Amino acid sequence: MAEVYRKCTSYRDLVAGGSGEREFLQWLIAFLDTPSVWFHLSPVEVLAWEDAGTRLEVGDMALRGLALPYSGPASVEGRLVSPDGDVEGNIVVAEFPSDVDDAKYIVIEAARRGAQAVVFSGRPPRRIVVTGEYGYKIDAAPAPIPAASFEDAASYVGKRARLVVETKTRVTYSYSLVAFNSFENTPMISAHWDHWLVGATDNCAGVEAAVLAFSELVADDVPVALGLFTAEEGVAPHVPSFYWAWGSYNYFKKWRPSLLVNIDVVGVGTPRMYAVPYLHESLRGLGPVERPEAYFDSVHYERWGLPSVTISSLRDTWALYHSPLDTNAEVENILYVADLAKRLVKIKPAPPAVRLEDYGLPPADSPHEAWSLVYNYVVVFRDYSHSDIVYTDVFKFLKKAAAEYRRVDLLAGPTLCVGNCENALETYRELALLRLASQPL
Repeated sequence: MAEVYRKCTSYRDLVAGGSGEREFLQWLIAFLDTPSVWFHLSPVEVLAWEDAGTRLEVGDMALRGLALPYSGPASVEGRLVSPDGDVEGNIVVAEFPSDVDDAKYIVIEAARRGAQAVVFSGRPPRRIVVTGEYGYKIDAAPAPIPAASFEDAASYVGKRARLVVETKTRVTYSYSLVAFNSFENTPMISAHWDHWLVGATDNCAGVEAAVLAFSELVADDVPVALGLFTAEEGVAPHVPSFYWAWGSYNYFKKWRPSLLVNIDVVGVGTPRMYAVPYLHESLRGLGPVERPEAYFDSVHYERWGLPSVTISSLRDTWALYHSPLDTNAEVENILYVADLAKRLVKIKPAPPAVRLEDYGLPPADSPHEAWSLVYNYVVVFRDYSHSDIVYTDVFKFLKKAAAEYRRVDLLAGPTLCVGNCENALETYRELALLRLASQPL
């Protein structure tokens, strides 16, 4: 136990397309190789990114920090200023917001006002992806200015400084590893191996739990697949604002297991199951169950209405998330998650049942398609400093709450409204009708 975990955490910044990833992939294949297991390598084009050294020079001091992905190389000089100061031509120093993913809105606003870069200050420093689009789209949206994270940059506000970001990028191919003991349509246990910094809970512990569960099921002759994904943390070569779960997205476009049991961010805290609602009854008695969250490789299954469950303790790890503090996981926690995954792959999910006629739509060819038209993710903005990604009955949500928001998007889809959102429901209904009309004959 824990051999996979120890190997995974031995790599700092195990990024998609990097040399360390190729070595780890070869090690995994050798570790999993048994006479009853077959392998498939699923290629995906990625932007490999490396932080070769980031520093903030203030006088005679040079503070070491972390570049925020996917900042490009830069060397900029200016005064260190607060976000509400005179930022034009200067370097903004900001605290990470309570929702660290909102860091991108600070970067976008600073760039709009003419700042040269953004430095986030506070403990712990973090690697948080920033992009140049408010929402989460498939279109290209690289960060407009470089950004980095330092522990105590705030104490130097008012002084002149130089920010040096030495990053390297290249477009290359990475590979997800799929192992299986049957050529039938089977459930899949999945986890991603790519991580920022040490990645103990996110997601080396998840890889350990997934491999352990798969190996024990194979030993018991239970038909099952194992999906170990690259590029969950990012990213396609064009750097879309919906940057995560890129490796699994490319795999699931071609192959779809009968049930996805995903493991991500475990090893400490309380593991919870995040599942599409039509599976909740089947999961009764197995542990805490909640509606889906968009931050995992299961997001595409949820967007498409397909049966999936993610096991995660993300809610209990925000203090460690994407930071140098994510260095430890508990063996008992990993064993519990592996056992839960083994139980989950044995459930037989019934197809979802939703009547599109109740929403003023014609029937769909597939029950999963019908479900995804009603239940899906929306991205909502009350202002442009924060967004929420909500899994919901889209029709009911837009009818009840759309007018409260300044902007509403579909996750990885079109923007439904900006400014006045009172008619967002009718816009979505028209889009749903167009989607149904394009069904194959």
